[in-house]
Amino acid sequence: MRSKLLIKALSIFILLTFIPIASAQNLDLEIKEVFVTVEGDAVNIRMVYDVDALQKLQLFLFGAMPIKDELVSIIDSKIEFIKVSLEEAIFKVYFENENGTNYFSGIDLGQSVNVYINVSGTTFFFENTTKIPAFYYS
Repeated sequence: MRSKLLIKALSIFILLTFIPIASAQNLDLEIKEVFVTVEGDAVNIRMVYDVDALQKLQLFLFGAMPIKDELVSIIDSKIEFIKVSLEEAIFKVYFENENGTNYFSGIDLGQSVNVYINVSGTTFFFENTTKIPAFYYS
């Protein structure tokens, strides 16, 4: 009885140890919506997404590093994470300065989503777009 329990526990441990290594490099978030707000010298981005049940288990057990890695891989600029959870990530992308004007180079999302950009109280809506568009801000 005790040896069966030990074998089960060892099997679960091996399964949970090796699955994240294999899939962490290809998490493939299903992005649902993106909310962009311009604040000072940065663009704040709130990305709402879904992950499948196995990925939720991995993230619960091993943390949000695979999500952070995937976001860093699709964003060319330096980013600062504020929050990363099972449902959303909130992060900042700092403006680049081009001739005295702030420039955001945009982000290619690789899938069609709704993007909301709020600048000085005005919201711009981009329906089923594959990227957060680049823009200048002064």
